[in-house]
Amino acid sequence: MIFVEVAINEAASAGEFMVARRGGGWLMRAEDLRALRIDIARAYRAEIEGESYVDLTRLEGVRVFFDEARQRLALTIDPERFEAMSLSAPATAARPTQGAFTAFVNYDVNLQYSERLAALGFIEMGASGGWGLLTSTATVQAGGGGSGVTRLDTTYIRDFPGGPTRLAVGDAVTDAPEWGRQVRFGGVRLGTEFSLQPGVITFPTPTFRGRATIPSQVELLVDNARRFQSEIDQGPFSIDEVPLVTGAGEVTLVVRDALGVEQRVTSSYYVSPRLLRRGLAAWSAEAGAERRDYGVRGFSYDNSFIAGTYRRGVTDWMTLESRAELSGDVRMAGGGANLVWAGIGEFSLAGAASQGKEGTGALWRVGFSRVTPRWSLSASYQRATRNFDQLGINGDSERIMRQIQLGGGLSLGRFGNLGVSYTDLAFATRSRTRVASLSYNVGLTERAYLGAFAIRSATRGQGSETTFGATLTYAFGPRSSGYAQADNNNRAAEYRHMPPTSRGFGYRLYANQGEQTRAQGELSWRAGFGEGAIEVAHASGETGARFQASGGLLWAGGRPHASRRVEGGLGLVEVPDQPNVRIYQDNRLVGRTDAKGRAVIPNLRPYEENRIALAPSDLPMEARMASDTLIVVPRYRGAALARFEVAAARPATLILHMTDGTAVRAGASARLGDGQSAFVGYDGELFLPNAARGMTIEVNTGEGVCRATLGALPDEPLPRIGPIPCVLGVSA
Repeated sequence: MIFVEVAINEAASAGEFMVARRGGGWLMRAEDLRALRIDIARAYRAEIEGESYVDLTRLEGVRVFFDEARQRLALTIDPERFEAMSLSAPATAARPTQGAFTAFVNYDVNLQYSERLAALGFIEMGASGGWGLLTSTATVQAGGGGSGVTRLDTTYIRDFPGGPTRLAVGDAVTDAPEWGRQVRFGGVRLGTEFSLQPGVITFPTPTFRGRATIPSQVELLVDNARRFQSEIDQGPFSIDEVPLVTGAGEVTLVVRDALGVEQRVTSSYYVSPRLLRRGLAAWSAEAGAERRDYGVRGFSYDNSFIAGTYRRGVTDWMTLESRAELSGDVRMAGGGANLVWAGIGEFSLAGAASQGKEGTGALWRVGFSRVTPRWSLSASYQRATRNFDQLGINGDSERIMRQIQLGGGLSLGRFGNLGVSYTDLAFATRSRTRVASLSYNVGLTERAYLGAFAIRSATRGQGSETTFGATLTYAFGPRSSGYAQADNNNRAAEYRHMPPTSRGFGYRLYANQGEQTRAQGELSWRAGFGEGAIEVAHASGETGARFQASGGLLWAGGRPHASRRVEGGLGLVEVPDQPNVRIYQDNRLVGRTDAKGRAVIPNLRPYEENRIALAPSDLPMEARMASDTLIVVPRYRGAALARFEVAAARPATLILHMTDGTAVRAGASARLGDGQSAFVGYDGELFLPNAARGMTIEVNTGEGVCRATLGALPDEPLPRIGPIPCVLGVSA
């Protein structure tokens, strides 16, 4: 047995490996061949000194040549002999960052004066921790013809990201397919929640496969835009989980070797977000009572029920779904399927049957859609019998007997886009509503956009109405825009200057003439503790004013904070004892630390990696830290701590001289006492990022290693120390 260099398919050396020669054949260790991705599942094997070896000369698709002079084993291997190389792995759920107990109050206040003062407020109280999230919301009204407090929702939520599953106890909303109805209820809901794993693609995406004879570069072009690029070894490969625009598209796979020779393969695809990947399932189980008079009465529940939904990706082109509901008023069960027919589009079929107080009923639905980069088309038809019933139908006025929906769009390139839609609803009360619309949008310049529209609506017994007009929009800057709109009833214009993302002021001017003449002005602001606006309007000879404010008060990390509304995740930033330090979220300025070095970032993306960074230039010169960036993953409406450990440093400039009084030569390498390396500059100057009494510096002068030791440090911000002698004759 000998060590030889091994080269594969005339490429650079794959390394040196132990090989054996027996009877004119060459053998390599099975372990090494597997490391080189060579398929040896059906290879002839022999045991040598307790290890498994494979005879290369008896391996199909492999040709062997040994160069005696170079001691080099050259292997020519067919691409099919390699194991497939996967260039992308499915995304996994990010592990939530350790958080802290958080209690918060969100508020929205609206004070309006027009003849008399009226106040309307929205309040939400909540608390979260490792045990879950508990929230309760209510509206508060005073003046304006009514007063009082109305409870809206009270819910306990517990997330299980690994599921991904969410448990909701209290007020919740049922799941429902396209033909079903979502219903507010009080009770328990347990089911799949894909938002807990936002990086995971739930719908089927095509896998792109190819092969390379020698190491190459692969690119994936989606509609002529590069979406993926990677280096690959020889052999077959596959590319999974490529981000694609939903609908129809065209993909070109490009394999380019070191000589610039290209292979291109173009294929079509169709991706639908309505489908689930093969083997992936989503479910929901609900039990409780329907909510009545939501927003009017706080504790009105009726009609106890249990219900469930189940969807599963049977294949990569078909997903099946089912829904069942059982209550004192109705029993309903139904199912459906979503199918993608490559080259044509997506089809949906569904049917359901029910039995209730009115008797037995049925529903069926068919739909089709196709989306391409140039055009889109959708159509659906749903029909129900007079007695079909399900949760959410409270009387004939809400019972839809027939529903027709049509839609289409056409891209005209630089000449704009056309859109058309039509909806026809027929109710059990013999009422019928039809709405048709036509729209056109085009970019005139990089900042100017023109839109035209026409809408016609008709309701049986109430006549019809037609509206048509045009809108011109112009972006004056990153935060400033305006528009002018004219239709057959009104003419309006608006100019808006948005406040900065972090903190600052903005304003809005608006005027309308037509059915009502109205002039309006607004001053808005945004700060770390909330945002608000003051508005004055004059309409129909009357002048009114309105004050709006929203924000949040929270207790997190053992301290109170004032912030904007708590909607997503929370970031508790700590830069101990470092005030007025700029804080960034994903390169976007979101605030500054307070006098104690703390800041709150209110709306982080839950269950996703959020990059939190600070501005090092805002720290004192002597400050040191391991990193100016941290990654946090908060839970839904939970707090994640981002603590930057900042330590005080004593930077100094050291002047080193040899014992004969000459400066240590420029460019000499130095090893500092804390293990860091540095280079000596001109005149023997050496910068020390953190000087300390007794620190030893060793310098390689080229003639030997000399050593210098620091004594007491001057009490100055950035002292110059020395000259200090560097004594030769010390080993490094």
